[in-house]
Amino acid sequence: CNARYLYLDPEVGGKIAVAEAARNVICSGARPLAITDCLNFGNPEKPEIFWQLEKATDGMSDACNVLSTPVIGGNVSLYNETNGEAVYPTPVVGMVGLIED
Repeated sequence: CNARYLYLDPEVGGKIAVAEAARNVICSGARPLAITDCLNFGNPEKPEIFWQLEKATDGMSDACNVLSTPVIGGNVSLYNETNGEAVYPTPVVGMVGLIED
């Protein structure tokens, strides 16, 4: 997922991250089954960063509900900053699918 999407609109960016993974699975001929994620954000004690995290996960949840793909695992990496500046919010989505015989 392009982190700029999440930076500009975290909720839409979260949806895009899941949709991109789903497109990749579908293009291989599989049906999406589930996702795992890695969420990389700055310091959540800062209100704007917490808002990014909240909205990104809301968007990812919405997309997963539409696709009927549960989140079966994941990792969260917070406090990612350099010289007090947060990294762009970056979700990584891994999706598994099933190809019927």
